Amino acid sequence: MTAETLPDPFQDALGHGIQRAVQVASCAVTAAQVYLYQQRTQTVAAAERDKRTRQGLAAQIRAEREAARAAWAPAADAGWLRNADVFQAASAWGAAMPYADRSVPWYEPTAATAMRKCEDRLRDLHPYAMARYDRLRGDGMGPAEAMREAAPLFANAPRAYDRPYVPRAALVAGNGESLTWTAPAPDPGQPSGMTLAEAQELRGRQIVAALQERARAQRRDPLGESEERTVLETITNLPPDVIDRVVSFASATVSGTAAPANAATARPWEHDFPVPIQGVVASSAPPTPGHPPAVSPRTPRRSRSGRHRR
Repeated sequence: MTAETLPDPFQDALGHGIQRAVQVASCAVTAAQVYLYQQRTQTVAAAERDKRTRQGLAAQIRAEREAARAAWAPAADAGWLRNADVFQAASAWGAAMPYADRSVPWYEPTAATAMRKCEDRLRDLHPYAMARYDRLRGDGMGPAEAMREAAPLFANAPRAYDRPYVPRAALVAGNGESLTWTAPAPDPGQPSGMTLAEAQELRGRQIVAALQERARAQRRDPLGESEERTVLETITNLPPDVIDRVVSFASATVSGTAAPANAATARPWEHDFPVPIQGVVASSAPPTPGHPPAVSPRTPRRSRSGRHRR
């Protein structure tokens, strides 16, 4: 068996469900048509004056009733009903329905009993669809119309999935002072007199410090001011003034304690090659009396011959 011929369980289940829905709908429509046909035939037979014609119509009515009786009779057998599938139960129900109305002259008690037993069997086979049928019947809709409305539900699963109940604690009303960012809350060991702004600033410093520590552990360049600001604005909802204080504090800490190599990395424009930016600014400024223009140092370059040129 090749991969192209392997059965698809999902398509098969969907096909069987649609087939069930079509079968039930067909039985309901056929039952409604038979009921209307019986009404017309009885009206014509009652109004017919010719004796032979009236006898012929009566014989036709009896033959149709016997054919329908043969279709709904198996529902009286408990063994057959216990093993009947949806289509078999719906077929017997459709055959009995036109003769189960007590208000019509062609009413058959056995048809009413068979119809009730078939409905019970359908409730066992597909309680989901039959629950819709029972609700419609309770609202006053006729059996054929209610079954036709519930027929599409036979394409679904017989029983709706019911998740087990899991009790959950009720939410309490907030006081507007809880921190709302996703980062962990401040250390419980903080002084009790700390304000919300101080706690937010402290938490922002902790986040920046953790990011810088991770960058050092991964041997990456430390984060600049713009990167720190972007991170704080993205992963937190700290107020802008708090972010400004956190970034300023982090910059001051780095500039006061960092080694020359770190300072060069944090401010690369001050260590540009071959001329630092300070030298360019100093050389471009106008000379003042008594102070000659500053000459920026240049790194000697090696010529092709191997000698230094100045």
